[in-house]
Amino acid sequence: MSDLLSFEEILGQDQAISRLKAAQAQNRLPHAYLFVGPEGVGRQTVARAFFRRLLCTQGQGCGRCKPCQKFAKGLHPDVEIIEPQGKSVRIEQIRELEAKLRFRPLEASCRLILFPQAELLTREAANALLKSLEEPPPYNLFILIALTTESLLPTIVSRCQVVRFRPLPAQILFRLLTERFDKLPEEAQGLSLLAEGSIGRALRLSEKGFLQEMERFVLAIKRASPSQIVSLVEILSRLKEELPLFLELLLVWLRHSLWSSSPRDAYPSGLPEPPPKAFILPAMEKIEKCFWALERNLNLEILFLVLTTELAHLWQEASSKEPEKEKLEM
Repeated sequence: MSDLLSFEEILGQDQAISRLKAAQAQNRLPHAYLFVGPEGVGRQTVARAFFRRLLCTQGQGCGRCKPCQKFAKGLHPDVEIIEPQGKSVRIEQIRELEAKLRFRPLEASCRLILFPQAELLTREAANALLKSLEEPPPYNLFILIALTTESLLPTIVSRCQVVRFRPLPAQILFRLLTERFDKLPEEAQGLSLLAEGSIGRALRLSEKGFLQEMERFVLAIKRASPSQIVSLVEILSRLKEELPLFLELLLVWLRHSLWSSSPRDAYPSGLPEPPPKAFILPAMEKIEKCFWALERNLNLEILFLVLTTELAHLWQEASSKEPEKEKLEM
């Protein structure tokens, strides 16, 4: 937890933060919040910043007082973070937590309980937690984090105040990537467009080198080189569980290419070069079909060999139909 941020340092979630600040200032905190929104937009960052403010002797999350320092080191006795054990949060974890809820906090005025992946509660664990939310013991504040309200039992949602987190604007992502994570502007531009509002997703794409893989993919289908296509297929088939994400990125690239075909919208820098206009919609249809094929565990090398070969043919066909003036502009 050494990378904790204050509310003032968190960008793009002003509405959620203002609501939490107001509840703290008015001393009208509910017994449970539910933070919902896409992954990587700051839900857990805001939750931890809020916890630090509530523990802080100054009420601001100063980072210097003993409670702030204990929290930053993960040593505060009145903070419970319930992470999944394996692939789920189990009923045994809830029972262990319930045993602590009966007692007053040791140092703080309120015990703080965070469920970073509340949608992973088993049904038994969720029903056990519901009892604590229906008859909340005093001196306890829960924050549950989930992708959507639909991923939890309706009865749990009804016992929480829901705080919604929105995807971050591309300009906020660009600023975070360049200023906080030291990405070069061109890479940050591409990542901020592909990440679709999630700084977590942008960093994951950067770590995996997906922007470079996309450049290689587009170049291979543009040139229609058999050797490049075979080499590309070998690389892509090794992605395995990351393949759906790579296909999603291709669709994002194609959507930006489609939008920029309007005279008002310039094609953004940082993405692979735009394809011929006639290529875009047929290519999107073929990529969409790949998701269906992946769900049926078809041979990955054959799947991507067919896809890249068909896309290469589509590119050449579309390029041959494109007016010479448009080719020069691109």
